[in-house]
This record gives sequence, structure tokens and C-alpha cells, in this order.
Amino acid sequence: MARLPVWFLAHGAPIHAIEDTPLRRFWQGLPQRLPEVPRAVLCLSAHWLADRPTLAGGVAEPTIQYDFHGFPEALYRLKWPLPDATAAGLWLKERLQRLLGEVDDEADRPLDHGVWAPLLPAWPQPPFPVLQLTLCPQRDAAWHWRLGQQLRPLRDEGVLIVTSGGLVHNLSLLDRQARWGEAEPWATEFMEVVESAIERRDQDTLCHPWSLPHGQRAVPTNEHYLPLLCALGCSHKSEPFHALFRGWEHGNLALHSYGVSP
Repeated sequence: MARLPVWFLAHGAPIHAIEDTPLRRFWQGLPQRLPEVPRAVLCLSAHWLADRPTLAGGVAEPTIQYDFHGFPEALYRLKWPLPDATAAGLWLKERLQRLLGEVDDEADRPLDHGVWAPLLPAWPQPPFPVLQLTLCPQRDAAWHWRLGQQLRPLRDEGVLIVTSGGLVHNLSLLDRQARWGEAEPWATEFMEVVESAIERRDQDTLCHPWSLPHGQRAVPTNEHYLPLLCALGCSHKSEPFHALFRGWEHGNLALHSYGVSP
């Protein structure tokens, strides 16, 4: 099979799954970025955290969860008809045990919105199983970069790896009156430094976001930031890892997405 990409997707608010926004239109174009249909998708989302790597979704009838509140009723009525993932779950669990040396199983856990919000607009009826692996934020940033490196062989085995989070993600500072695309200077300054480090693949800088300008304001907690490090670790040094989409909402919520993609 062709080597499949690895993507870091900012998922923003779940409302993008149903509203016609630039972010949703970007998601809808994701299938055209693939060289072939994946055998499976493995997603690591900011919204499932555990002490040890844990795999979910490997059941006959996977479901999704509505792990948010205060949004339009239409979001809570969404369904995502996923194919039987039993065989893919068994195969992937075995592969992860070999690659990681440790993996727990919570097969019947519903997929959270960090998985389905970006992927449902791209594939309303996926022809492949979708599974989810936890982040482990009590382990450090460098561990998550290594996690990506350990997952890298899966890309040559038909697995599309998607990580989902947000690089400037401080909900306490959102400006609900800001127009789409507007960004506060501190947020853009942080992102400029991050993008420069991504271009250089500067692992030490990227693994210490609090050392960057406005880092503690941009990354008050690490669960939305760690997926980027997993994606970078999963890419090869010879592959361009570049911006796939840039956008801002609420004045400082970064919707920037990056990855390896044709």
C-alpha cells in the first residue's frame, strides 16, 4: 500500500461539524489528500486521556458521544454510520502491543467529538473503521513525540493517523464578538514561533511551549497541544510537514492544522 499521511487537525468547537464554515470546508476536502482509501483510521484526540495507551472503537457497531453542552440540538441528533471495526480493532491492538509494548482496551467506548467533528464532514459514511487511542498527559511532551515515532510504521500498513487538538486553546480568554479570522497579537506571536519551530523540526522548542512567548496563556493545559507532537513524531524527517489550513475564531482560538499530505 502507499504510505498514508499523518495529520494534526484543530477541531475547534463541535458546531463546525454542521455549519458551513471555512474549517468545515477544509475537512470536506480531506479525502482528496489521500493516495488511496485507508485500511483504518487511528485518531488521538485531546478529549480522551488515560494513564496508559488505551484503544477504543473496535466493536461491531461503533458509536459517538456528545461530550459537550450548550450547543444547538441538531448536534446531539447527529449519527455517524461507522462500519464494523471488530477485526480492525483486534489487528490494531496486536500491532500496538508490539509497537508500544503496552496498550489497554476499552473497545466499546464511544468516539468523542475530537474524532468525529472533523472526520464526519470528510467521510459521512466511512468505508473504513475508525479507532481511537488515548493521550497520556501525565507523561511528558517528549514521550508523546516518541509515541508518534512508534506509531509511524502503521502509515505503511494502510492506517491513516489523525491527531486532533488546538495549538492556542484557552477557553477563558475567548472573545465571542470577534470576527472569523481576527486574532489577538499575543496569539499570533505564539503561533509564529511555533510555526518556525515546526519548519525546523525543533523538537526541544516544541516540547517546551511554556518557554515560548505567551506560552502559558496559549497552552494553559497540554492536552490540546500534545497531539501536534504525536503527529510530528509520526512524520519522517524527509517529509515536508506543513500547514494544511490556518484560521482563527473568537479572537485567539487557533484552528491551524498541519501534516504530511500530498
